Amino acid sequence: MHLVCKFIPSSKLSSNELSYVLTPDECIGQLSRVRNSEDILRNLPKELAQKISISAKKSSSGLLTAIRHELGNGNWVALSSFSRRTPLTDTQLQSFPRLKAQLESVSSTGESKVFKAGYKQVTDDVALVRSYAHVPSEPSPDQKIVVEFAGQWSSNAACLMLGKTEAQKEKVTVGKADTENKHRSLATFKDLEAEGKTLYIKIPCTDQPQPILLKLAENLQPVDKETQMDEWDNVLVPVVPLYKSGSSWDGYTSGRVYIIWNGEVWRELQVTNDGYFADVDMSNSRKKTTETRHVNIDGSSLFPGENVAFEPFSILQDGVEVFSGELDINEQARVFSLVAEEVEIKFAGFEHEKLMISTHPSPMKASGAPSGEVLGYPLPHIWLPYKVKGECQDVYLYYSSQALSDGAVSELESNYQSMAISLSEMSDYSSSKGFTLQTVFKLPTLSESQKVKAVVNEQNNCNVAAVNIPPPGSEIILRYRVLGSTDQPDDYFMLQNEEHNWSQKAYFRCAKVDEDGYLNLRFSGWPEKVKEVDILRGAHASRGNETPETFKLREKVKVTDLLG
Repeated sequence: MHLVCKFIPSSKLSSNELSYVLTPDECIGQLSRVRNSEDILRNLPKELAQKISISAKKSSSGLLTAIRHELGNGNWVALSSFSRRTPLTDTQLQSFPRLKAQLESVSSTGESKVFKAGYKQVTDDVALVRSYAHVPSEPSPDQKIVVEFAGQWSSNAACLMLGKTEAQKEKVTVGKADTENKHRSLATFKDLEAEGKTLYIKIPCTDQPQPILLKLAENLQPVDKETQMDEWDNVLVPVVPLYKSGSSWDGYTSGRVYIIWNGEVWRELQVTNDGYFADVDMSNSRKKTTETRHVNIDGSSLFPGENVAFEPFSILQDGVEVFSGELDINEQARVFSLVAEEVEIKFAGFEHEKLMISTHPSPMKASGAPSGEVLGYPLPHIWLPYKVKGECQDVYLYYSSQALSDGAVSELESNYQSMAISLSEMSDYSSSKGFTLQTVFKLPTLSESQKVKAVVNEQNNCNVAAVNIPPPGSEIILRYRVLGSTDQPDDYFMLQNEEHNWSQKAYFRCAKVDEDGYLNLRFSGWPEKVKEVDILRGAHASRGNETPETFKLREKVKVTDLLG
């Protein structure tokens, strides 16, 4: 198959060919109609084909991108088989300054031969000083961003990505072993413009084309391409969660791992039955539950000296009525499932001035584990940010035997310092170039009897870190029969240990009702050192008051008794 255009070096372009020149976009538009990339390759000049990388030749899109790049750089010119009907305009050439300069140079130096009848043409053979046309060249981007990884290990499905900017397209790269420093790998983004970049971990998914993107940093500034560092400003540590089984170590084969970073759950990973870790696409599976709010109405404070018990009222939210009811015998009411930060109260039985009352955030409703999850490709370890822009990061890891509900995730984010394991010991990497402490340590060799031995032992002596994550204790479940006449959705029970500064609340609104009609208030994740707890009850004695009253039901109850 012959192409509808041909390619010549820009140095061989003559004035006779100016009317046949195609812009890079016009050329690619014609080549994109060719279904087989091999047909394009066979018709390329040998010199042009040699400039295209092997990886670019593997796909039509990669090949066309490489050809467009060469044309845009002004090294080659595409010529049509047919003369143009209209000459190229400045607008068409605006995106290709080097091609424009080349065309102007050829046009200005082109000469037309003149023949006269009856005698040989007279030529001027006097040597003149050669005229040089200056073709401005744009400097190529020559800066870089380097991300350091602890260890040297086999590549996997994950990679790093720089987001698209106005000046450059997105770029991806992977870590490569540093031959001069055996304790680390380096992922290098080259040929960067001097502009801020956004860095992501990019993980392909098993059941959707869009990858999972985990943001690591914004406005990363590239450095000169010759820069070298003993430790780079951005460092990731690959970790494998393990637990002690008797006198030996073992890995998890089910459950979920949650990474808390900057006080929020940053990653959720499903543990596979062979010990790999598959990221859950939280943007798809665990969308933020819309925050709901409630209002506390106290008629005695709204109308001092008047008795407004049992008065009917309505609530307007953004001018629309969303609720109607009446005050109780105490002249009070509480209304939930609102969204506005302020609502209007109207009483039907008498006239009054416009009343606007502030609302308050409500506890989340109970919900199950997310369904229809999208998972990333399983990975042998988990990349965690140890340093970003030169600063050590506050990262915590939490293991759960099952997926957490939205309410449980909120509870974890509120109490992660007491519920999760701090990974501050990753700082050992800067001093020892490895991991030698108690919580974060060198990945051990697992015995033949351990189910996850294959994936773990493949990473031995690779400077991959192990993290000691003890299995969670059994849940404490308090069952409670709600009294509809007095109990409120934001009432709660609380377990507390003042000695070890630990407490956890379970709100009525967040709990599920079992088949016997009891609320199941669940508690988990207490520190191992907590052996006794106090049981407290938080209740709203007054519907017009936002602050609940808290009182102790029992003191110093053994955790083992509650588990029984």
